[in-house]
Amino acid sequence: MSFDFLGSEQTIFSNPNALDPDFIPKLLPHREEQQNYVASAIKPLFHERNGKNVLVWGAPGIGKTAASKRVLKDLDEVDSDKKINQVFINCWKFNTTYKILCEVSRQFGYPFTQTMRTNEVMEKVAEKVEKFDGVVFVFDEIDKAEDYNFLYFILEEFPRRTIILITNEKDWGVDVDDRIRSRLIPETLEFKPYTPREVFNILAERKKYAFYENTWDSKAFAELAEKAAEYEDIRVGIKLMKVAGEIAENESTAKVVVAHVSEAIARIDEFKIKSSADLTDEDKFILSLCEKHNGQRFGVVYGAYENTGGVKSKKTFRRKLERLQLRKLITLETGGIGLTGRSTIIHHIGLKKRNNIIKEKTEHKALDEF
Repeated sequence: MSFDFLGSEQTIFSNPNALDPDFIPKLLPHREEQQNYVASAIKPLFHERNGKNVLVWGAPGIGKTAASKRVLKDLDEVDSDKKINQVFINCWKFNTTYKILCEVSRQFGYPFTQTMRTNEVMEKVAEKVEKFDGVVFVFDEIDKAEDYNFLYFILEEFPRRTIILITNEKDWGVDVDDRIRSRLIPETLEFKPYTPREVFNILAERKKYAFYENTWDSKAFAELAEKAAEYEDIRVGIKLMKVAGEIAENESTAKVVVAHVSEAIARIDEFKIKSSADLTDEDKFILSLCEKHNGQRFGVVYGAYENTGGVKSKKTFRRKLERLQLRKLITLETGGIGLTGRSTIIHHIGLKKRNNIIKEKTEHKALDEF
């Protein structure tokens, strides 16, 4: 059997790259205020002053990374005699001081650090300081870093810099060394979840980038936007648009209709953006303990964690539970008062049950607000 890999030359996609995870549109609706805030933290660098440090926090998929990257792109276009460099690092990928500083060195134009020790890499990075009038450092998923010695190094060696830290955790930094915290002192910028109407507007704007005009049925798009709003994650909506468009193209139709969106939604578990699949091994282990000890008090679950080799403190363990709750994989319920204060009851949800709960809560939701 032979396949027609080329197929029809016609396509409903005007720019399929606009649906890629790394695509940053020129316009980010409903995040203008946050972009201005980040830009204001960088502005002092253009006046030979130290910039501000900002902790950007909020739930996954609500524009934290995209807004920060948009500001960096705009920074590239500033017409100034000041040389303001920028570094963007995802701490999931580069999660130790050594890896992070090697990547900083690479982005500074010196990639040959693989055989160097950490202090040697620091020396190479420090040599670049005088070449810039300022540096903007953005560390995405900062909570995934295994240590924060690189922050101390940057705070000490770079006299004019802005540090942007992006995380899902409001209380990030409680376990950070005092010598770092006292120098960092970041301002806090919260990204609140989008409203259903904002989700609709954002996806409609992205649709303009990615598809030719009049290639979407209005009811189909409204259904897609509603589903994305249920998940409170713009990335889910963007992925649904891509999959629904591909389904329509495979059927050689000129318009995405409700049936295509419904099929894309049926596949949603196949391409979940934030799930247990992207947790660290320890987070997965903790989630499994929550499932095994479902409905038990915090002390019971933490005791099981310690008995099976866990080494994190109670404070860190609780933060990890709060992260799982943020991803809607567990719930933490305040119970009665015990000997050591109010108890916390841990309820396991898991991805499959979570999706069913979302579906039940919104099954009869009207689309009027769109």
